Amino acid sequence: MQVRDVNGTQLAVVTPASGGFARHSHDEYVISVNVSGRERVRLDRSSFEVDLDEVTAYNPGQVQSCTTRTPEGAAFTCVSWYVPPDVLGALVGGPPPDFSRSVVRAPRLRNELLRAAGRLAVTRSGDPGPVGPPGAGPGRDEAVALVEERLVLVLLRLLDLAAPAQARRSPEPEPGDARIAAVLDRLRADLSSAPRLADLAGEAGMSREHLVRSFTRATGCPPYAWHLQARLAEGRRRLRGGLGVAEVAHGLGFADQAHFHRHFTAAYAITPGRYRAVNI
Repeated sequence: MQVRDVNGTQLAVVTPASGGFARHSHDEYVISVNVSGRERVRLDRSSFEVDLDEVTAYNPGQVQSCTTRTPEGAAFTCVSWYVPPDVLGALVGGPPPDFSRSVVRAPRLRNELLRAAGRLAVTRSGDPGPVGPPGAGPGRDEAVALVEERLVLVLLRLLDLAAPAQARRSPEPEPGDARIAAVLDRLRADLSSAPRLADLAGEAGMSREHLVRSFTRATGCPPYAWHLQARLAEGRRRLRGGLGVAEVAHGLGFADQAHFHRHFTAAYAITPGRYRAVNI
C-alpha cells in the first residue's frame, strides 16, 4: 500500500493481496474509487455494487467488507482517502456531518482522486513527470499544494452529492428548546448580513451570555460562527451558479470583496475566484 499524508489526511493506493477486504472499520471517513475492478460491498447491514465511475463515502465506525471482480490477469486496486472527522468539521465550520449516501455516480470526482494520487506518486518518486524544473511547470511544493486544493474541491462537491444540506446543518437543539430553534430559523432566513448578538438575544428573550452558551451547547458553535458558515456555504452555491465574486460578497453582507475573500479562503483553502473558475 502506498500512503501519502495530505494536510492532515491520508491518500493511499491499495492493492489487497486477497483481492478484497475482510470486515473492518475506520476511525476516519473513507472516500474511495476503484482503479481497476468492481466491488460487491457489505456496509453495516446494506450491500451494493460499486462500478468504475462511482465514488464511495463511508462514515467513521461503519463496518465494511467487499469482494471484487477484475479482468483476468489484473489485480484489484483502489485509491482510498482517509479524512479525520476534525478535518471535515473544520471544513464545514461545525460538527462533521454523516454521508447519507454511501455510493454516488460521479466520474469527474473519481478522475480528480485518481489525478491526485498520480501527482502525489510523481512527487514522491522524484520522477519529474509533470513536475519539472523552473520554467517547465509548477515545482514540487506547488504541485502538492495544487493537489491539496483539488482534494478540498472533491470533498466539498462530495458533501453536496452525498450529504444533503439539511444533514450538514449543525445539530438541532433538544426538543422543547424553542428559543434556540427560533434563533436558528432567524439565522437561516437571512443570509444577507452578519447578525447582531444583542438583536438575537433580545428576540429570544435571553441575555447575550445565556444565548451564546445555550446556542453553542445546542449546535456546537456560537451564533456568529454558525451564521458565517451558512453564509459561506451559500456563497459556494452562488459562485457555482456563475455569480461574480463581488456580487456574491455584496449579496451576503460582507464588508467588501476582500472581507469575503479572506473568510472563504480560510474556510475552504481556496480563493472564491479560483473556486468559481473550476466549478462553472
